[in-house]
Order: sequence, then structure tokens, then C-alpha cells
Amino acid sequence: MKLKTNKGYIDLPCMDVVLVPTEKVIANNYNPNAVPRNNMMLLERSILDNGFCFPIVTIYDEEIDKYVIVDGFHRYMILKDWLQAEQIPIVVLKHDMKKRMAATVQFNRARGVHQVELMGDLVRALVEQGATDDEIAKHLGMELEEVFRLKQITGIAELFKNQPYSKSWIMVDINEEDIRE
Repeated sequence: MKLKTNKGYIDLPCMDVVLVPTEKVIANNYNPNAVPRNNMMLLERSILDNGFCFPIVTIYDEEIDKYVIVDGFHRYMILKDWLQAEQIPIVVLKHDMKKRMAATVQFNRARGVHQVELMGDLVRALVEQGATDDEIAKHLGMELEEVFRLKQITGIAELFKNQPYSKSWIMVDINEEDIRE
């Protein structure tokens, strides 16, 4: 299937998803992408909350009779190791090694990074929708401290209206003998 655009026709491998046994899918040996554990936990949360929306992009290697991952290694790890799925949804590209390696980097880099100000705006919008700090932290994969910092950068005191007051520091009496030790 193809999609017509102003730059010609584009293949739609996303329309040809197949379920294959988990043991038929393997990682490639060249992906430079790494994901911290907290982001892996967020990815798991996303899959549990939203379903598995993005199939693993692979090529089929006839020599080893396996599907080699081009993109989606971390989604694959969540399904395989964390959720112990018996099957994995994949799409299969017909790329040679050079094109596969380029595609892996393209997919990784095209995802971009989150801008702090926009994340602050998102947190503010969630608060305005009635989300608690704990809910925001859980569903966005953040620590509470990060939620508080993002609330601060928006400059909206209203976001803190339900927070208990806390001193930023406390006074402690110290004996001169304690300092010398």
C-alpha cells in the first residue's frame, strides 16, 4: 500500500503489521541508542495505558530465519522481558545493511527531545485538568521533584495552592566541639 504526497508515493509498512513469535525477533548489533531505566518504566506504563501502538520495525534475515530489529528495540524489550509476551507485532522492511543502519539512526534522532518550557506547560495543563502531582509523575515517568520544578518554571503560583508549606531550610544549633571533630 502507498500514500500519495507532493513528493511522490510513500510506502506504508505500518499497514502490514504481523504477529510473530517472540523468539523469532532479535536485536541488531549496531544500535547506539540507550534508554535509562526510568524511561523504560515509562514506556511500560505507556504500553499498559495506551496499548501497543507502534509495531517493531524489522528486516527478515533468511540466513538465520529471524527478524532483526531496525527500530523499536526498547518496545521489544518491554514486551519480551518485562511483560513476557508470546508474540510481537512487527513490520518488515526490505532494506540492505546500509539502509537498515541509516534507518535506525533516522528513527532514533527524529524523535527529538522535550523542551523544558513545553513540558512545564503540559504539567500546568494536567494540573488544570485535575491531575494530582502523583498522577502526573506516574504517567509522565517523572519524579515528584521534577513535577515541582516544572510547575515552578511556569511561574504560576496557582499550581502550588494545594501544597503544604515547607521551609526551604531549618536552623540547627551546633556546638563548637562538634565542628572541631
